[in-house]
Amino acid sequence: MYYNAHIHTFTERDVPNRFLPLALVQILKTKVGFWIVSKFLRHAIPFTDNDMLDRYLTFVELGKLGSQENIFNECERFYPDRTKFIVLPMDMACMGAGKVDRPYADQIDELAELAKKDSRVIPFFHVDPRRPGVYEMFREGVEQKGIRGVKLYPPLGYFPYDEGLDEVYAYCQENDIPVLAHCSPYNPVRFKGSKKELLDLLAKSKEPVKTKGKKRKELCSHFTNPLNYKYVIEKFPKLRVCFAHFGSAYYWEKFIEDPDNEHNWFSIIRRMIAEHDNFYTDISFTLNDRNFFSLLKVILTDPKVRAKVLFGSDYYMVETECNERRFGLDLRAYLGEDIFNDIAVENPKRFLG
Repeated sequence: MYYNAHIHTFTERDVPNRFLPLALVQILKTKVGFWIVSKFLRHAIPFTDNDMLDRYLTFVELGKLGSQENIFNECERFYPDRTKFIVLPMDMACMGAGKVDRPYADQIDELAELAKKDSRVIPFFHVDPRRPGVYEMFREGVEQKGIRGVKLYPPLGYFPYDEGLDEVYAYCQENDIPVLAHCSPYNPVRFKGSKKELLDLLAKSKEPVKTKGKKRKELCSHFTNPLNYKYVIEKFPKLRVCFAHFGSAYYWEKFIEDPDNEHNWFSIIRRMIAEHDNFYTDISFTLNDRNFFSLLKVILTDPKVRAKVLFGSDYYMVETECNERRFGLDLRAYLGEDIFNDIAVENPKRFLG
């Protein structure tokens, strides 16, 4: 029984209307609009079906499958029958990108029903502290709907030490519920409101933030810096947290070039998971790049690190970069059964409690 500790099944109905430029979200939701745009994307770069535009179209097509069950079924077919999956919803209503077609509660209800129907699904709950009544929604999800953990996505515009999360953290610590937090910089999924709104949000930072001359993607990365969790762990020392994406491909590449840079997120997370019993990381999305396989295998020779790394793919986000089947199969073959068993079986069990 393997575990994929990081996948998504949200649909196009959960994506804000201004998530993409040029009103593409609304256009792609119509049959005619999708047909026209897909024709353009398929033929923008001829003689190949493996370019970035084609992969982005695959991402859009998966989001249009109509239900989370349909999307999940597309993912699980790439894995052995008894594989379990941590499914991470997304609450994008407060990211400043316009209206979301269906209420977040409906996304959670659909995911909870899928988990009841299929025991391979381990449902989490994305907590955005700006959502009114989010603690009550989360608690109801745990106590009545089978929710098993918390998902955080700070670059949407909040810090992980936001006081609005304190009740959630206290409940998680008391009830042994894990937290999985997005932790990589420069993501396209980030706060999309006005520059003034973004600066107001950054003003809540506990550390100085230099904003002059910075691009939006750089500014939003302040929300998700792994060092933010030192403030969380001061209040909630037994909270179990997984830093998703192990710092990102950007910082893995930087580490290879300059392994002594103490500000590198890969190095920071590596140190934090070794020092804190309740900190973990996952390799989702980042390890779609096979150039990093050797570095992963080397750092897993450290027993403290090897016990804290989780296998995850980031389906269906990773479809913009690689094929889901190859993501897991190639990595498993490279690492060998003993190491893969640790990161895809033993470590996820411990993280989930």
